[in-house]
Amino acid sequence: MLKKLFKSISFSPSFLSVKTHLERGEGFLLELNNSSARALFLSVLFQEISRPIAVVCQNEESAEAFYSDCLSLLGGRVFNFPDYRKDTSSVPGFVSRNRVVFTQSFNTLLSEKSGVFISSTGAIKCLTVSPKTHDEDSLLCVVGTEVSMGLVIDKLTLWKYERVDHSHSPNTFACRGGILDVFPLYAKYPIRIEYFGNKIDSIRTYNPTTQLSSKKHSRFHLRPPVVHRNTQQSALSDSLSLYCTYVLYITESGVSFLSGENKIDVYVEPLSFEGLSSSVQQKGVDRIFSQFSVGSVFLFNPLGKLFPRRDEMVEIPTSLRHGFSLPSLGVACFAVRGKKAWVQKPLVGVDSNKQYERISSLVDLTWGDFLVHIDYGVGVYRGLETVGTDGAQEENIKIEYAGGDSVFVPISRFNRVHKYIGAGGGAPKIARLGSGVWEKQKILTKKNAEEVVDHLVNIYQARSQPRGFRYIKNNSLMQKLEDSFPFQETVGQLGAIKDINNDLDKKNPMDRLVYGDVGFGKTEVALRAAMRVVLSGKITFFLSPTTVLSDQHYITCKNRLGALGVNVELLSRFRTKKEQALILERLHNKKIDVLVGTHRILSDDVSTENLGLLIVDEEHRFGVKHKEHIRRLKNRVDVLTLTATPIPRTLQQSLVGIRDTSKIETPPQNRLSILTEVVSFNWSYIKKPIQKEIDRGGQVYFLHNDIQTLPFLLEKIGSYFPMARVAVGHGQMPSKQLEKTILSFFDGGVDILICTTIIESGLDVPNANTIIINNAQKFGLSQLYQIRGRVGRGERQAFCFLCVPAGAALLPEAYQRLKAIEYYSDLGSGYQIAMKDLEIRGAGNLFGYEQSGQIS
Repeated sequence: MLKKLFKSISFSPSFLSVKTHLERGEGFLLELNNSSARALFLSVLFQEISRPIAVVCQNEESAEAFYSDCLSLLGGRVFNFPDYRKDTSSVPGFVSRNRVVFTQSFNTLLSEKSGVFISSTGAIKCLTVSPKTHDEDSLLCVVGTEVSMGLVIDKLTLWKYERVDHSHSPNTFACRGGILDVFPLYAKYPIRIEYFGNKIDSIRTYNPTTQLSSKKHSRFHLRPPVVHRNTQQSALSDSLSLYCTYVLYITESGVSFLSGENKIDVYVEPLSFEGLSSSVQQKGVDRIFSQFSVGSVFLFNPLGKLFPRRDEMVEIPTSLRHGFSLPSLGVACFAVRGKKAWVQKPLVGVDSNKQYERISSLVDLTWGDFLVHIDYGVGVYRGLETVGTDGAQEENIKIEYAGGDSVFVPISRFNRVHKYIGAGGGAPKIARLGSGVWEKQKILTKKNAEEVVDHLVNIYQARSQPRGFRYIKNNSLMQKLEDSFPFQETVGQLGAIKDINNDLDKKNPMDRLVYGDVGFGKTEVALRAAMRVVLSGKITFFLSPTTVLSDQHYITCKNRLGALGVNVELLSRFRTKKEQALILERLHNKKIDVLVGTHRILSDDVSTENLGLLIVDEEHRFGVKHKEHIRRLKNRVDVLTLTATPIPRTLQQSLVGIRDTSKIETPPQNRLSILTEVVSFNWSYIKKPIQKEIDRGGQVYFLHNDIQTLPFLLEKIGSYFPMARVAVGHGQMPSKQLEKTILSFFDGGVDILICTTIIESGLDVPNANTIIINNAQKFGLSQLYQIRGRVGRGERQAFCFLCVPAGAALLPEAYQRLKAIEYYSDLGSGYQIAMKDLEIRGAGNLFGYEQSGQIS
């Protein structure tokens, strides 16, 4: 793979010349006018010399592009320094991403770790603490040694850390009894230091949103902030010169070292295969081989089944921004990009730091935690105490209740105590011993549980009746559908498809929930199920909560299923009354196989006589009455529910086994996490990411959920970006006008879409990779997650800016939601978001109308 490519470069005369000049300390200019080719040369150079290299680019944009390519080639050995001085919109309790990344890279640099350190001509002027001061002020904490908590707190206070009740954001710390929580700016996860007297008893990382401990550490370095006015400062350029063996500069024409008197010219020809058909691609490959006598072709970001193979080709499962040919080296690199320019990994590992331990032992309890004793109710954990007489002593958990009364629970009966979770709305009410309230709550809970069981029995009785027919197995048309899928199915997709087919093989109707992150391939899973149902002579309804999402599903079904002879129709307000009447008539006459639509297909005039499968996308977005219609349909047909973030009730149903579930966890291979930042709204700051996205040829969502003020925003944004194509989209627009606007955005005819939450679900525009969410504090957690998922659906780095009013004081619940959405930015975080939502809001009524509540 990459080794072969690196080897091809490393033996070339031009590379050997670069390496020789560098090792001799002789200046050179490598004339290479392709940015990805430069990244390749420097990556091979680093691989060969294994010493720290600093690379200074002309501006922030070129530094970001260079970092992206080097990251694909070298992985975690590349670090960047964004210019943190450009941060002008900070929110109390949140730290800008630029400052976090800069700090992490700076600490890596000073640790003398070998790597490629990338910055811009602006970033190298940023002031930092001097390396000497940074080293002298650092504090090493080692398990088993004495480092008093007071000393650590004094250091943190000097470094301007904020003392809080619970440390769940960078630059904060919290102290509770013998436990000190610290969230350093340079660390991905905060740390928990547990003391026994003045001796450090344990050091662990923990989840800042759940506060649960995870990985153990034997030592941890507490380091001073990179920017600290009370200490000696120096420019970043000084540290780069001190800690990097070589400092290289990226110029317009190539790569420069020192004076650049020795010129090394490498001819490069750009290559692009975007949007070309397989046959044209084949001709392109042949041309490269014949015209340039290229010996090896390296395919970055391969197109799987669509790309013709040759023996000389080597597939590399990563991406580059630009393709190029180096005829003198006998190498061509294809950077295949575009909507279909990715394949998924066969299996993606899970970050071990994200697998937090369940509460299974005393180490998971911290002083002040809320506990529930099965006999006495909710109390507060007050540590361990030894109880008993000499010779018969035993350690006990001390739980404090209202009025100061306490209960001591022997360790041997630890199974009667559980950690409290799901308290949305603040701390739980502490029980009072002897009041009888807890017993009454248990009786009421038992009664409610019995009602739930009765409801379950009724549901399963209704669904236990056999279908009366069997779905056919795979045939040639199903095989054609599978072959037409342009990507390699992920492990998660294959698992979900297998689960659904097993359900359809059974005699009783299916009721399965499939959840996975946005863009992880749930729709393809649904299409496979719909095809099998249609081939068996039954109709499929594909139900979506919005007209926009229904329209997108209709286009997908029409393209994938319609090409195989399946009759697909759309029933929504995008259809006129006359068109709707014709569709209903065709449905009644069994001339429609798949009907896609909004809640309109739940109306009484829609025939369900031959209905076999009901696919429901994002069920939680429907109203109460529509859910009741869905429930009545569910009793008679197979049901497949799709969601990215199951609501608390749906999630709880899956957790307790009421619904069969399939989870798709595998992301597309070259998909990047969305960089998420909470910012204070001001136009001078917001204009920058919008301009940046437009400059790289992308599109922008500007979400403002107030229809009355949308015209003002249209005028404002239009004046700031006169060359951009700006449009407005919201649910109260005439249907045809809204459809025209959305389709124009799909096709790239609109650069900036000012919109409401109508875009929340389903829009798939890979070229849109920046979203501004105004008044983000007003949205729910799952809603924010869905909205953020409109970007980052291609291979480009995507950005999400959660804007709050300048100077506004956030409510605790809003702050918690924003911290969660900022923290859970990794791919596949939908399940964690749903779990956090379950904790904040409660589980709700499992079967009734209520949307929130608590689990006892």
